[in-house]
Amino acid sequence: MRHFFGPPGRDRSVATAFGLFLVLCIAAVILIRTGLLESPELELGDRVTPVAGEMRTTEGIPIQIGAYLENVYLFSSDDGTFDADGTVWLIFPEQAAQLLRERELAPADLLHFVNRIDDWDFSLEPRQKEPLRLSDGRSYQAFRFSGHFYVNDLDFHRFPFQTVRLPLVLELYELGTEPERPVLNLLPDRTASGVASYVSVVGYRTVGFHIASGVREYATDFGLGGVDSRAHRTRQVSFVVSYQRSVNSALLTLFLPLIVLMALVLFSPMLSASLWDVRLGIPPMALLTLIFLQQGYRDKLPELPYITFMDVIYNLCYFVNLILFALFLWGSNRLHLASEDERPDVVCSLDVIDRRFQLGLSLAIILLALVNWFVIASHFG
Repeated sequence: MRHFFGPPGRDRSVATAFGLFLVLCIAAVILIRTGLLESPELELGDRVTPVAGEMRTTEGIPIQIGAYLENVYLFSSDDGTFDADGTVWLIFPEQAAQLLRERELAPADLLHFVNRIDDWDFSLEPRQKEPLRLSDGRSYQAFRFSGHFYVNDLDFHRFPFQTVRLPLVLELYELGTEPERPVLNLLPDRTASGVASYVSVVGYRTVGFHIASGVREYATDFGLGGVDSRAHRTRQVSFVVSYQRSVNSALLTLFLPLIVLMALVLFSPMLSASLWDVRLGIPPMALLTLIFLQQGYRDKLPELPYITFMDVIYNLCYFVNLILFALFLWGSNRLHLASEDERPDVVCSLDVIDRRFQLGLSLAIILLALVNWFVIASHFG
């Protein structure tokens, strides 16, 4: 009696072809995930070194800076830009005030909004005609600002669970170019700085506000190497508002349709192998639906040079559908080649194999999704 699994030579050729295809797919995934196919990026010369604490040193003149963000609006993930209004203030000692008078400068001339763009619609207006004198002898000057700003490090690796951070980055302009010029030590006013009630961004939940201090070292001396031999470094303070998409919204709008679709796909091996015509139609239909769903959430993202967590989930779903289609195709061929006497045994054997694939693929999706999440979290969290 002929073996119900079909001719051994045919089985080996099909298994070899399918195994080779899986190996090529795995190799492609490894190449994509490791970035070996990408051209090397230009190494940027500027460096910002984070500094914990208040950066208090005995060197130079301490100048305190604070900010109160009143409005954040018109955030565009495609352009990486947003608009913001608020108040920024400087508190500086008499030594700094004397230097400003000697150079005939106003306190506003010290302020440098690093991530400001579109100068034509930027405004910076002093709230007092002259700096106020505080009880400790220092001077205080506040300014009302409004402008268009750029976000340099939008990260969507963890989409749809990513955190969007919109920073207001401030530095101080140098007071001259002479080698003996004083160093300006910029200190954040952590106590008084904050945000108002109108910093919410449509589609996101406001989850935090923090202040980051750092030292920025430029990759150039701006042509002053013969005048100033010191490395061109400046203090930097960032006032950052953090946003996240709603987890409930992401689960209901992005994951629920995908989970329902894949549940239908993974239930399909429970159909008897004798219903081969019904089973063969399920994976192609699911693939078309997956493409439609993926295009829907991709429209919410900018053009990215990397894949997101959600992309990985969809890629896993594509592979599951492809493997099930190959399994159903192989099973229908076995059923077609079997005689009438062998068909019951072939159907029973195929049903057992289908159950094993059903369990294995379900576990593979869950485990690989978790592994990918923790890999992304460890690198970009």
